[in-house]
Amino acid sequence: MSLAAQVLDYYDDVNRTYIQKLASAKALTSVPMHELSPVEHSCLNDSSFGLIVLTKNASVLRRFPVNDPGNAWLSAQYFQNTHSKLAFPARFIAAKHIKEACDAYGVPTSSAVGAYASRIDESDRIHSNLFQEGSEASWMLNKMANTELLAKQASAAEMDALINLPDAQFALVLKSGDGSTVRKYAMPDGSHVKRAAEYFDKYAMKMEPGHRHQFAASVQRRASELNVDVSGFNGIQKWASSSWNKHVDYHLEQRKSLLPNNPDAKSVLAKFAEEMVDSEPTQAAEALATFDRATGLDRYYDRGLQDPYASVMDKVATGWSAEVDGVTLTDADLTKVANGDKLGRYLGSSFASQFKKHAVEIFESLPDPQKVLIKQIAFGEA
Repeated sequence: MSLAAQVLDYYDDVNRTYIQKLASAKALTSVPMHELSPVEHSCLNDSSFGLIVLTKNASVLRRFPVNDPGNAWLSAQYFQNTHSKLAFPARFIAAKHIKEACDAYGVPTSSAVGAYASRIDESDRIHSNLFQEGSEASWMLNKMANTELLAKQASAAEMDALINLPDAQFALVLKSGDGSTVRKYAMPDGSHVKRAAEYFDKYAMKMEPGHRHQFAASVQRRASELNVDVSGFNGIQKWASSSWNKHVDYHLEQRKSLLPNNPDAKSVLAKFAEEMVDSEPTQAAEALATFDRATGLDRYYDRGLQDPYASVMDKVATGWSAEVDGVTLTDADLTKVANGDKLGRYLGSSFASQFKKHAVEIFESLPDPQKVLIKQIAFGEA
C-alpha cells in the first residue's frame, strides 16, 4: 500500500479511528488546538509539518502538522500509533521535528517521539523535515558504517532484527486494520530474549489481554530454541502456559453472575463448559474472548474479571508474588488473609469464601483499591 493511502496523522484519520486509541485523549481539552480546515491545512508552510515526503512518483505528502501547541501534541500522539508505517529514516525525521515543536510550545510529546528523537546522531544529517522515498537503503548503509553509532545504540544483530528476522523471532506479530503486519520486540539472540522477558514482567498488565499470552508464549518458545533460562521471570511463567486452568469453572460461573438478565448468554456458557474438554486450551480461550466481546464482559477485564486466557489457561506460577504499594505480597500472605476473619467483615462473607478457594487468581483480578486493602489486612494495617 502506498504511503499516500496510509493513516498517519489526525487529518488522515477521517473516520477518527486512531483518536479512540490515544491513551491521553482527555489531555487534549487542556491543550489549545485549532482544527485546521482543508484550506487552512493546504495554506500552511512546509516548515509547519513534522514530515514532508517526496514520493517515488514525485508527489508531495505533508504529514504531522506542528503549527500550534494542540496540533503538535496531537501529531506526537498519532506518531506513537502510526510510526511503524514509515520507513526508518522518515521516523527519525518526523520525531525530531515533532519533538522540537512540542518542546518549543511546552506540551508533552509521546514515548515513541522521545525514543526516536533521542537516537538521532550527527551522522544522520537531518537538516530538514524532507524525506525522499527510495533513500532508505543509503540511510541504512550509513547507519551500519558508523562505528560509534553501532557501539552505543545498536549491534549488527539489532539492525538485522529490524529488517531480516522472520516473524517467529518477534514476541508480537499483529495484523493491523489495513492488512499490514506490525512486528514488535525482536529476539534475534539470547540477550534479547531476556530483555523481552524483563519487559513483559514489568508491563504485561498494560498490554491488551489478547496480546499477553502471545507475547509470553513467543518468548518461552524462543527461549527454548536458544536454550535461555527464563524460569525466573514470573510473568512469562504465568502467561505462557498452555495447560488448563483448574479453576476454569469458577471463571465461567463468575461470568454468569455478571449477566443476570441474559439467559441466552448463560446457556452459551453452560454449553461451552460441556464442550471445552474436547478442545485445546488456546482454542477455548479464543472462543471465550469472542463471547466476552459479544456480551460486553471485556470491559471488566483486570477490574474484577480475568481475561479469557487467564480464565481458561493455567496462569498461576509457583513462588507467586506481587508488588502492592511498594511492598511484596506473597501467596503465603494471601493464605493468611484468607484464613482470617477480617476479609469477610470488609468485603462480605461470600467474597471471603471464594477468596479462600482461589486466593491468587481472585487477587489478580481485583481493582487496585481492593488489592491495597488486602495488603493492609495482611500486614496488620487494617
